[in-house]
Amino acid sequence: MAVRKLSPLLFPAKTRISACGAAGRHTHSLIDVRTDRNLYFFACESQPLLTITSYGAPKRCPVCRQNYPIGNESQ
Repeated sequence: MAVRKLSPLLFPAKTRISACGAAGRHTHSLIDVRTDRNLYFFACESQPLLTITSYGAPKRCPVCRQNYPIGNESQ
C-alpha cells in the first residue's frame, strides 16, 4: 500500500484547549481512503507510528480525543 499525504490545507489542524488552559495543536494526516469499503486510514501527530482505521469519516481521534480530526462536522 502506497502512502499518500494530502495537503494540510485540505485538512487543517484544529486547536484544543487542555484542562490547564494551554492550547495544544494536534495535526492529523489522512493516509489512505478506500472508497469501495468506506475505510479511512489516518495518523495522529501525538502517536506518529500508529495508523488508525475508521469505517466512515472519524468523529473523534481515539488517541488525542479531538472531535472531527479529518475535515469538519458538516461532512
